[in-house]
Amino acid sequence: MAESRSALFQRVISAILFAAVVFSLGYFGGELGLYIVCTVAIVLGVREYSRMVFVHYQMPLAVSVVYWAASISFYALMVLFEQYGLMWFALTNVFFFVGVLWSTRNRVSNDNLLPALALGTFGMLYCVLFPNFAVRLVTVDNGPQWFLFLLLVVFFGDTFAYFGGRFLGRHKLMPQLSPNKTIEGCAAGLFGSALAGCIHLYLVMPYVAPLHTLLFCLVCGFAAQSGDLLMSLVKRVAQVKDTGHIMPGHGGVLDRLDGIFIACPLVYSFALHVA
Repeated sequence: MAESRSALFQRVISAILFAAVVFSLGYFGGELGLYIVCTVAIVLGVREYSRMVFVHYQMPLAVSVVYWAASISFYALMVLFEQYGLMWFALTNVFFFVGVLWSTRNRVSNDNLLPALALGTFGMLYCVLFPNFAVRLVTVDNGPQWFLFLLLVVFFGDTFAYFGGRFLGRHKLMPQLSPNKTIEGCAAGLFGSALAGCIHLYLVMPYVAPLHTLLFCLVCGFAAQSGDLLMSLVKRVAQVKDTGHIMPGHGGVLDRLDGIFIACPLVYSFALHVA
């Protein structure tokens, strides 16, 4: 029990410090701060993802180099010329496919090569394209408030889901993906997302219809929890417990931001809708 309490304390303190840094840079740092937060998160996310996937499928180092070049180029091009986003995604994936195919010539089995190619594209979607929409929040009215809204909906959902599952959890949600998650924790997480999101928008943007906010917070909270399960699936396939070790009690950046990443395009779309 002492070890359990110690682990819980470490997890809570780590989460608070992490959230404080992200909030301070993204909210008070203005446009530059938001760019810094998103860039660091994307770079670390790409690093963790490539180490999980390509090591598991026994890819040579050249594959990780090609993936890094494609992913970071995609992010930079999206920031500089976002109007051509679809084209950049296509071109960087062509580069990735061709580079991996020829750098692994006669060195990797077909059974390993095809999943690595597919998961590489999935990684560019999840670790680069999705969080890039957080950067775009700077172009929306009340951009910092929308960034804070994103953090509140996902982090409160995570927190309520964790403690709801810990103290009330009885029925397993998807044990093949995440054995500790429960239906009760999922419901508590949705409540936490709705509570935090609705209070925030009511205080800072009261013109947004409360019913619209409530429905969106539930959808966004559900998507964020799904993002957590998606990354759990990747970890299961890669046979790793955590995506990294940068956050004590949590693991890596992807362990903590998997829900944030998948929620970014949703919050950006909602912000455009109600602006």
